[in-house]
Amino acid sequence: MKIRTEFSFVLPRGFEDEPDGRTVGSMRLARVGDILQIYNDARVKELPSYFYVVLMSRVVTRLGRHRMVNARIIEDLHPEDFAFLVDFFNEVNHKVISLLPIECSHCGNRYVGEVSLVGEL
Repeated sequence: MKIRTEFSFVLPRGFEDEPDGRTVGSMRLARVGDILQIYNDARVKELPSYFYVVLMSRVVTRLGRHRMVNARIIEDLHPEDFAFLVDFFNEVNHKVISLLPIECSHCGNRYVGEVSLVGEL
């Protein structure tokens, strides 16, 4: 079973100049290298709250008409759209970690099992 690494979304508010009125984008899963490089980013060192702006600019692979997403594009988002992206990021990255492919040793059927972390309800 292959784990999805890219996820599509629609921003709640989006860009006003999109042809169909919707801003569609895609986001890839984060890698450890993304996080490590962000901590070395001069903008984040100067202003730690800039962390999520840089992170979103790395993992959002497409945003409406923008095929290359940078920090400036993320900075220009409406706060509701930015909050959506951060929530979406957390959802897809944490959900993938908790889902594991399982194969029945008796019948060979394949399933996706969800791992429950200690202390998690």
